[in-house]
Amino acid sequence: MIHGTKQDKILGQEFSVFLSKKLKKKFSFLTIQRIFGGASRETYRVALKDEDQSTANFIYRRSQNSSLIETDQKTEYFAYSDFQETEVPVPRLVVLEESSDVLGAPFMVMEELPGKVASPFDKEAYIPHEDEIGRQFWKILGKIASHDLTNSKLKELSEVKTLHDCWKEQLEYWVEVIRKDSLGVEPILEAAIRELQRSEPLPATRLSIVHGDYRNGNFLFEGKRITGILDWEMAHIGDPLEDLGWALSEIWCWEKKETPAYLIKREEALDIWSQESKIEINKDSLFWWELFACVKGLAIWISAGHEFSTGSNTDPVNLFSAWVPGDIHLEIILDKLESLL
Repeated sequence: MIHGTKQDKILGQEFSVFLSKKLKKKFSFLTIQRIFGGASRETYRVALKDEDQSTANFIYRRSQNSSLIETDQKTEYFAYSDFQETEVPVPRLVVLEESSDVLGAPFMVMEELPGKVASPFDKEAYIPHEDEIGRQFWKILGKIASHDLTNSKLKELSEVKTLHDCWKEQLEYWVEVIRKDSLGVEPILEAAIRELQRSEPLPATRLSIVHGDYRNGNFLFEGKRITGILDWEMAHIGDPLEDLGWALSEIWCWEKKETPAYLIKREEALDIWSQESKIEINKDSLFWWELFACVKGLAIWISAGHEFSTGSNTDPVNLFSAWVPGDIHLEIILDKLESLL
């Protein structure tokens, strides 16, 4: 049975023709299903039948005219490329197509991995395997931080950075997003920005690949095993503490703040990450990056609200993002600034 609209069916059939030519295999179209939940790419699950009558499942991610997070699709593709055949579980890549002439928009194709994705706001999503999944979650993040950049394709898209300027580049980027998309002035957010500008972190211990959105809700799991790390569209080269601060954020464990990502206790998580990454964590620098995570989060939620209010992208996820997560991040900022008094 074919899932989706008539237009989706046409897209799926065109996709099967393209992939047959690209891979020099004879595929026939079975099903296509839109996967909702993100606001940066249109994502589809496509099932094809190969020459042996076996089902081949692919993930097809295509650029869209209005995207909440504006990044080159090569960023995501190159990030996945860096971790092919490593201990960081990612989908096997099939193709990157940068032209809109083939299927109406640039796109990338990956093989589908087994597993399911949970909502980052579901505090019971990983029960009863939260301990096993938690230890994997933080270990994998440590492996990302320690990944050798010598042959990294992601470096091709990034300007050469120094250990001293990672924080400044990221802060300036997200403040610019806020200035561009904000519908008004938010005093609490402005206070956080001033604090970040006033108290810079220590230089990065090393330059690493930064996932950019490493958190619960962005990985596949099956039983007690993480099967894939997803959504690398914000990946870049930077300070590995940036990913750590984002993953630790209370917004991803709002109802159980002592267990980041609703997995294992914070101290155990930090120990695992530090051991795997071989990085000693400076508490003041980590605090800076955790406060930065709030500013970055609010920049994303503000952009979501801007997209929805202007009619550029009326996906309901943009309305939700501008409302609930934004309020949570403001409260987290207040708590963090109060702790400095």
